[in-house]
This record gives sequence, structure tokens and C-alpha cells, in this order.
Amino acid sequence: MGTELLAPLDLAFWHLESAAHPMHLGALAVFAPPPGAAPGPDALLGLLGARAAAIPRLRMRVRDVLLPVGGAAWSTDPEFDVHRHVRRVRLPAEATAPGGAGFMPAATRLAGELMERPLRRGLPPWEMYLIEGPDGGPFAVLVKLHHALADGMRAVTIGAGIFDEIASATTRPRPSARPRPVPPRSWMPGPRQVAGFALGRIEDLGRAFGVGASLV
Repeated sequence: MGTELLAPLDLAFWHLESAAHPMHLGALAVFAPPPGAAPGPDALLGLLGARAAAIPRLRMRVRDVLLPVGGAAWSTDPEFDVHRHVRRVRLPAEATAPGGAGFMPAATRLAGELMERPLRRGLPPWEMYLIEGPDGGPFAVLVKLHHALADGMRAVTIGAGIFDEIASATTRPRPSARPRPVPPRSWMPGPRQVAGFALGRIEDLGRAFGVGASLV
């Protein structure tokens, strides 16, 4: 994928963005592994980064063009580094300790704070955060995508590329780990079939690691 002009609607999203009005969407996937079955955070972070880096669109940034006036185009970032986009955040111990807020409320609150921050312009406009709780406990993955990059079904397509079922030997389900059901939550505003498709891909990743998974 070389250079591609932004579509009019995507261009509008790009130009309307400001620090006070970020133009991105997001999804928070929450995983609940059985005791002792949680994958190592380094392995999970590497997996997420590798799958994201394999999606050509996520390697592209927006740059201004001379014509048309006020236009912009997607072009491959020659200095693309997935580590600028995939990050690891650990919740404070007191948030998940007995008597604390609990993992789900704490992760949701942190995700809200991360969603308030605009994406860095000049880089491919997306970010992913691995949100860790107690060792061996639940964890979450927050995906942020600029509206110019992905809207509606395009976001689901990118999500499928990241969370699709993993077949490699290093990510097979652990024999002793059985998924623990987690109540499903909504994906993002849109048709019901879009939500179901996205949730299915999140559940695929959960099964690959032997964990229950849901979307917030």
C-alpha cells in the first residue's frame, strides 16, 4: 500500500480534530483467565504488537498534499515502530486490592482517561494498551483508532486482524485452562451483527490463551 488520498469524510474527521475534541473511537476487551492460567504480559504484548504490525493500514500515517488544496493522503511510515503504539499499563495495587474498586471499574476508568488523550499526529493514528491487574488475574486491551483510519466496519476488520484466532504452537490453549464465562458487553455504536462479529474475534483470542473474554 503506497499513497492514498483520504476520503472526504475521513478528511473532515482529520481536520476537525483538536486537543479538546479528539476524533478517535475505541474498544476495551476484558479477559478473565482461570487461576494460574494467565499468559505472561510480555508474551501477550509481543503477540498484540506482531498482529498489529502485520496490518498494512496500521503502518500508514497521514500527510498533507499540495493538491487538492486542503487535502491529505495516507502514506507508509518509513520509520514505523510498533512499540510506539502498543504499550503496557499496570493498575495501582490499591485499585484491585480487597476493598478497592475492583479490576473492571478500575480498568474502565483508566481506559476513559486514556481515551481523552488525542492520538499523536505524524504517526500512524492508533494506539493499543495492555492494562494489567493483579498477577494472574484479569487483564484488558484498549484499542484506539482515529475515525479517519477506521469507522464502522473498517474498525471491526482491523480488530479482527488483531484478535483473530491464533493457531501457532506457542499460543495453543493450555490443557488445564478452561474459559470462565464473562458476561458479553457492547462493542461500539452500530448494528448488532457488527457487535457480534467483533465479540467473536475477541473470544477467539481468549480461547487461544484459555481465558474468558468480553468487550466493554
